[in-house]
Amino acid sequence: MLDKGAVARPAVDSREFRQAMGRFPTGVAVVASGAGGSTEALTVNSVTSVSLSPLLMSVCLRPEGRVSRRIAQRREFTLSFLAADQRQVSALFASRDRPVGIQAQRQLGDLVGPRGSVLVQGALASMECVVETFSAGGDHLIVLGRVEALHLGDADREPLVFHRGDYTRLASYADVQG
Repeated sequence: MLDKGAVARPAVDSREFRQAMGRFPTGVAVVASGAGGSTEALTVNSVTSVSLSPLLMSVCLRPEGRVSRRIAQRREFTLSFLAADQRQVSALFASRDRPVGIQAQRQLGDLVGPRGSVLVQGALASMECVVETFSAGGDHLIVLGRVEALHLGDADREPLVFHRGDYTRLASYADVQG
């Protein structure tokens, strides 16, 4: 709810829009495609479950990026939801000089799903997806994927959460774990 006296106005400034979106906490995931020497991976938080029938996920990427090109080439990708103790993985794959190929796979772990793309070892959950569609979404590419395989990790681990430009904790975990 907006504060009393707050004025709603059109979002015309991208900086203010980013500030507004920063107030919405999100989970953190790694999207990957390929394995071994062809591994490309990137930290993302623009991930959404779209449908339960069929099972569909979306992820938004820069169209000119290496990961987008690899997904377009292979027509498949994985999404791995990170745990709070995987901040280092998140930071590494959010950087411009993130590893590629076999170095990327080594950093993510040696788990490769049945569809042939790397999964993040120790993730809370990972999904293997086949591309349904690519759509333009402003300066991003919206990739819609059909979930073909699901791998569940430890449900008791704390998720990695991003809020206001930084990692944070869910209150329920902070209260319980001090």
